[in-house]
Amino acid sequence: MTEILPAADQTARKKAVNLLQKGDVVVFPTDTIYGIGASITKESGIEKIFEVKSRARNKPLIIYVANFEQLQQVTQEISESTIESLHKIWPGAMSGIFPKTDIVLPFVTSGKDTVAVRIPDHPLCLELVRQVGNPLAVTSANISGMETQKTAQAVAAQLGERVPLVLDGGPNPEQQPSTLVDFTESPARLLREGAWSFSKLRQAIPDLQPIAES
Repeated sequence: MTEILPAADQTARKKAVNLLQKGDVVVFPTDTIYGIGASITKESGIEKIFEVKSRARNKPLIIYVANFEQLQQVTQEISESTIESLHKIWPGAMSGIFPKTDIVLPFVTSGKDTVAVRIPDHPLCLELVRQVGNPLAVTSANISGMETQKTAQAVAAQLGERVPLVLDGGPNPEQQPSTLVDFTESPARLLREGAWSFSKLRQAIPDLQPIAES
């Protein structure tokens, strides 16, 4: 049975950390939408994310890191100018795509050599990453193809008994995913406009290119 516990409760947070460290999944509020996450070091947790969501295996997950030191653990070949731009953006609702390191399991990136990473602007997310001791692989807490939900109760109802714990952070009005930017190109290019607009990001990345026309 899925437990729904207050995100502000320290006992609930400790339970979440224990589940993540053991290779399970947890649902929690973020600065965008409710997310489902697992430790990037636990194959069982990563596998369960795809199972819970009925998610296609060719759709990569996003990695949450708590700081720039952890960013360096999971990525490589980031220029100094890009790092300067990221300091203006993070914590925030922008995920950047970079070449990955070997610590990132192929399950996370669907076999790709790149990985999407961000520092979320949410104290609970950052605490979970720090307490687990590793970055978290995260995606929206919904069945693939179905709408994302604004409350912990609605998320739990949609996912059924597929997750052991949902941390209830109250209604989440932000129903847009993070904006996605490809930093493997020079200049960087917008891939998906989400919670952060193209014009807002351009304040930090002046040469950011718009979404390529198909």
